[in-house]
Amino acid sequence: MNLAEPRSLFPVSRRYAYLNHASVAALPTPVVTAMDGYLQEQSLKGGQALEDWDERLEGIRQEASRLIGAHRDEIVFTTSVSHGLNLVAAGLRWQAGDNLICAETEFPANVYPWMNLQRRGIEVRFAPARANRILVEDVVSLMDGRTRLVAISFVEFGTGYRNDLAALAEACHERGAYLCVDGIQGLGALQFDVRHVGVDFLATHAAKWMLGPIGAAFCYIRRDRMPLLDPVMAGWRSVVDRDNYYRYDSPLRPGGERFEPGSLNAVGLVGMAAAIDLLLTLGLDAIESRILELTSYLIAGLQARGCTITSPIARRQERSGIVCFRHPEVPAPELGERLCAADVIVSVRGDVVRVSPHFWNSEEDIERLLAVLNGSPTGWRKPGGSTRQLTEGPSLPRVIRPPAHPPLLLRQTPN
Repeated sequence: MNLAEPRSLFPVSRRYAYLNHASVAALPTPVVTAMDGYLQEQSLKGGQALEDWDERLEGIRQEASRLIGAHRDEIVFTTSVSHGLNLVAAGLRWQAGDNLICAETEFPANVYPWMNLQRRGIEVRFAPARANRILVEDVVSLMDGRTRLVAISFVEFGTGYRNDLAALAEACHERGAYLCVDGIQGLGALQFDVRHVGVDFLATHAAKWMLGPIGAAFCYIRRDRMPLLDPVMAGWRSVVDRDNYYRYDSPLRPGGERFEPGSLNAVGLVGMAAAIDLLLTLGLDAIESRILELTSYLIAGLQARGCTITSPIARRQERSGIVCFRHPEVPAPELGERLCAADVIVSVRGDVVRVSPHFWNSEEDIERLLAVLNGSPTGWRKPGGSTRQLTEGPSLPRVIRPPAHPPLLLRQTPN
């Protein structure tokens, strides 16, 4: 399968220019089919459908580990990023007077688990954002002999800035600290390998760029860091002899399963596995290249219309699938309403519009957004039904070169 084929797997494309994967993914049909198959089987067989569940769960664990280059023992199934980060925050053996470092542009899921430690005497320090970038040197400047951990995102949700995780990991380890990453805005869109990057802990959720369902998530705990964490929850599935229901002294399982106390979101994990399989089949290198190609097309179109790009875009290595911008005259909330009315789905975050295309989107989707900026009340239409001139790329959807329009302002439209 090449990247030109999967658009048909996304029914949302029949109506919408869906450019909102940084918020919630539109589920592809293989994910829906897998989840429906699981539910149908349980409907027909009841508990008999679960006879092979442990084997299926092992396969899902292997898929998750392949996605990030981990070992299966390092994968912990969770329900959200907040869940995974709290396993780390509550599990580390902190001492009063320790400190950790966050960044001021983090999503709250990567703030509150750490702020909750303040009641235990832990100081939380915030690295500043400079031109929407979190600089490694600013993080390092906040570190001292009591710094235990740096908590930061792979990609910042409100700017699209891709943090230099490898440099941060090196800086942490040189100073005896750990790096904990919120991976939700990067995994599924960008290439990532925990061994290459050197992170100690990572939490992610399938419901955005991974193209999976809400409530299916996992946490990575590096194998040699696992003894540093005390399980904050224990249950029948976290112990070795879990099928011996009358034994109450069974030891904890040796790997990540020790952090999984009870029954898991089975149907969600089945959907997540189907999503990961789709991503791995297509290849994260090709997916990343296609996403950056689409965002380049978008950036050129926005700049030609006088919009200000607030996402850092000077260097390829700091870019992601997120592009945030301001229109020269129309406030972001109003522009977001106009785009939604034209069936162009994006997010408004503060005073910017956030656009987040995935590999299956097309240049026509971007054109529909740009048409609203041109003042079209209904969005994109092919002029006169004419056919655009297209060029082909290897194993990529058709590419339309960015138009060189002069800056145009939105016209006022009726309420």
